[in-house]
Amino acid sequence: MSEQAIKLKASHDKTFFKKMSLAELQKLPPHNGILNFKISETSFLILNILNDDSSAVKYFWKNSHDIESLDLWYRITKNEGCFIDVGAHTGLYSLTAIKANSKNNVISIEPYFMNLSRLITNLRLNNIDKNVTTIMGAISDFDGKSKFNITTEKSYMSKGGKISDHGLDIDVYQLDSLYSKNTNKEIKGIKIDTEGEDFKVLKGAQKIIEKYKPEIIIEVREENKILIANFLNKYSYRFFDVLDLKKELNLKNYKIKNIINFYAKV
Repeated sequence: MSEQAIKLKASHDKTFFKKMSLAELQKLPPHNGILNFKISETSFLILNILNDDSSAVKYFWKNSHDIESLDLWYRITKNEGCFIDVGAHTGLYSLTAIKANSKNNVISIEPYFMNLSRLITNLRLNNIDKNVTTIMGAISDFDGKSKFNITTEKSYMSKGGKISDHGLDIDVYQLDSLYSKNTNKEIKGIKIDTEGEDFKVLKGAQKIIEKYKPEIIIEVREENKILIANFLNKYSYRFFDVLDLKKELNLKNYKIKNIINFYAKV
């Protein structure tokens, strides 16, 4: 790892970097190597090369990245079962699920080949060669093929993307279809981060949700909150902000200023 980056981090108070945006962090001295990413009672290794993984960059400089959501996911996945990671990026949630319980099975889905390649590398770094099924593709409410528009920034692999009328050719799946092809185990949890396509992901998982009522961590935006709330309310789901799990929310009336991770459970 870069000595310059380590020295710079050590020379400032911890709060100095927390206020910086991802673009500002990107301009700092790059660091290369393996990071020990600590979550709850466990940790795992992730690779970072020239600041190409935004998750690793945020964790190195800010000592945090989705910490509250990952802590919650760790608690959800401690109970043995099958878990689905939709929009897996470089594998933080998939790794957390296996570290929480080595008997878990994880279906890890990522549409962008560079992110998926790093995810597989991170699995190998942690000597995880079984119990994780990696799938390259996009998740929606139909099965077929489409185009996928990738969102990238200089020095980063990908920040995300969505199904579009232009971009890379990609296979599209419903979660219900993937589940029937890859496992017959009970689905106990689903994490969804799909850059605004989250409602369509839920629609394509209707059979799973109806049968198993899995716990869900889902990224919600103001423009899709009512669709998500109406859909999950049919199955008696309740909603919580991951930053305050003690207070149940009425998602329909909750004003979302930015993108927020919500926890949904029956």
